[in-house]
Amino acid sequence: MTLLPPPISRLRSVGLALAAALVLSLLASAPAPAEASAKAAGVATTVTTSAATATTGRVRGEILGAKGQGTPKVKVAWFTLDWQQLGSRSFTGGAYSLNLPEGRYRLQFTDQRPSYDVSRYAPTDKRVQVTAGTTTVASVRMRPGGAIGGVARAGGKLARGAKVVAANKDERSWSTTANKRGQFALGGLPAGTYSIFTYDKRHRFVGKSIYIKRLRVGQYRSIKPTLTTRAGSLLVDIYLGDTAWQGSNAYLTAVSRTTGQFWTAKARQGSVTFRGLYPGKYRIVVPGIGNYFGATRSVSGKVKPGRAAFGSVRLSERGAWVSGRVVDQESPSSALSGASVSLLDASGAVLATTTSSDDGTFLFEGQLVTQDGLTVRYGPGPYSDYLGTSPNRCEFTTTTSAAFSIVTGQETALGDVALRRKATQDDPNCVPEDPAAQEARR
Repeated sequence: MTLLPPPISRLRSVGLALAAALVLSLLASAPAPAEASAKAAGVATTVTTSAATATTGRVRGEILGAKGQGTPKVKVAWFTLDWQQLGSRSFTGGAYSLNLPEGRYRLQFTDQRPSYDVSRYAPTDKRVQVTAGTTTVASVRMRPGGAIGGVARAGGKLARGAKVVAANKDERSWSTTANKRGQFALGGLPAGTYSIFTYDKRHRFVGKSIYIKRLRVGQYRSIKPTLTTRAGSLLVDIYLGDTAWQGSNAYLTAVSRTTGQFWTAKARQGSVTFRGLYPGKYRIVVPGIGNYFGATRSVSGKVKPGRAAFGSVRLSERGAWVSGRVVDQESPSSALSGASVSLLDASGAVLATTTSSDDGTFLFEGQLVTQDGLTVRYGPGPYSDYLGTSPNRCEFTTTTSAAFSIVTGQETALGDVALRRKATQDDPNCVPEDPAAQEARR
């Protein structure tokens, strides 16, 4: 079974979740499937702080099943409140325990029994607050999900190894594979309305989806997917701005503009090939790649039965980026390499961490959106307070910059950010100026 998390911001996740928003709108409309740049120059104003330490707490509880039934092996995944997955663990014995940094989370409990087990529990979600130094108790009760099953046929024959995908209005998808007789079952489905997409193993035949209304908890619905239409294929090239992308670490989703069915495939060397497509035109859901935000793009190529079509997609909106150079406050011409630098948002959460290069420079880039109140925290590494080179290899304190803003698609250049030396040093060459001299220099 493939379980994908509910609402994921900016459609950045991989796999079938890339098509979530499209599936939702299609399901709702048819009986068939489916944001002033503030740049800082010169030496940044600083506030000296102590090194930050992680604060954690525990969340634990019982995992309860239906009365009279034992509790199967369960995977517990934890997410941010906007459904960015942070990690997962499996538990047996009807209980779980997690040690997490202080904060608010969504937990998702998933029955690990095989997808064809129609008695499987439906996924269960729970919001929790983790407080540092304390244990939060949050128990959950899992309930049997709905199930579908039947026999799939393709080209008039039993569809051995056919893939069956169920997508619901809550932006989740599950899948299973038919056996050698075309038989399949898919259990553990939450109550709701579904579109069932079926693809034959050899990508030769395809059919329109089957629409199931109001599948209830504990209910089994029998269906008979029949694939009679010759399938086509679509090869899509990927561009980032004006450059042809050459990577292979992204999953794209093709969504039929005719049926709402979707196919997910992994890019290879900057291109992706979808096979077994229903004839017609397609939209391609592209995740965020590198510094560029994800987007949905229509392709000009039209898929025809038994034929290959071609197209391209281009990501044009890139994120903000932040640059600067770490220097010694007592010797501003001396750049400090190997400094630990972190980018923090307005709430103090760490967005990214890097290390200053040989010339003291650092760069944060990626899919960063317009926002205020960011800061950069910089200092020595986690294992030593020393930075610089002899005869000025000194001990430094961790420092935080003044707040600044970033704008999508623009650079925020912090210039030189000065790192203060510790008041006491083992090496006499590293003794800082006295406070009066420092104040006069300011």
